[in-house]
Amino acid sequence: MFVYCIRNIGIRSSYVVLYFVAGYYFLFLTKSNCYIFYYFRKRMNYSFWKSKASVFKSYFTFGKVLIDKTAISVGLRDRFTYEFDGIENLKNLLHEKKGGILISAHIGNFEIAEHFFADIDFDCQINLVTTDLEVSVIKEYMESIAVKKSNIKFIYVKDDMSHIFDINKALSNNELICFTGDRYFEGSKFLEAELLGKSAKFPAGPFLIASRLGVPVVYVYVMKEKELHYHLYARVAQVKKRDAQGLLNSYVQNLEVMLKKYPLQWFNYFDFWDDIT
Repeated sequence: MFVYCIRNIGIRSSYVVLYFVAGYYFLFLTKSNCYIFYYFRKRMNYSFWKSKASVFKSYFTFGKVLIDKTAISVGLRDRFTYEFDGIENLKNLLHEKKGGILISAHIGNFEIAEHFFADIDFDCQINLVTTDLEVSVIKEYMESIAVKKSNIKFIYVKDDMSHIFDINKALSNNELICFTGDRYFEGSKFLEAELLGKSAKFPAGPFLIASRLGVPVVYVYVMKEKELHYHLYARVAQVKKRDAQGLLNSYVQNLEVMLKKYPLQWFNYFDFWDDIT
């Protein structure tokens, strides 16, 4: 339905349909509602009613981000505008010929970054390190409607740690490795740091790897702004050799700045702080 609206009526028409979808999530997804409400009420210190309204706005914003991603995939890239903030940091990284590590978060719309990079002759292979948790039928459908196949390669985390070899190989080819640093899975190794005034668990992998490989590290976010406009941020991380905790602390400070600027665009719908009974 959304793809039909995007192609035949316009991107903004699908935003209208989204009111009903976001409303359904707001009314019936009680568990995720509870978690995201906690984020607004306790960590962002919003009032009760502002927090309630922000839960709906969060779902609505998440829907718009997914619609934008789909619209770009089906050939409507020219409908969007963008601006870069720190693109020279990525270019300098590539000039070092060491490859590099990008650390992002479940914030904004990082997966559309490659479409904007193409406009500035930013010719570099991006590898996204991920767990294969996306429903395969949805992934196959998205690939089937795409006008141009994504150039992003996926490196899947494996129990035997063989993904480390894939990461090293990509870096030796002066490619970029991208992690999301804000999604910890139960049972995996973690580090702790204070985010928005309370300690939380973060996946250890991205910070251990980035602090041990001796390659440049950049924090990257692609944030939605008004209408069909995006703002791309790139900030260089100061990395000390084998100081994963120090890198995490730096990342958390950077992430807090983004969350306070774009509070509705952190799409972490689970008990991030382990603080909800």
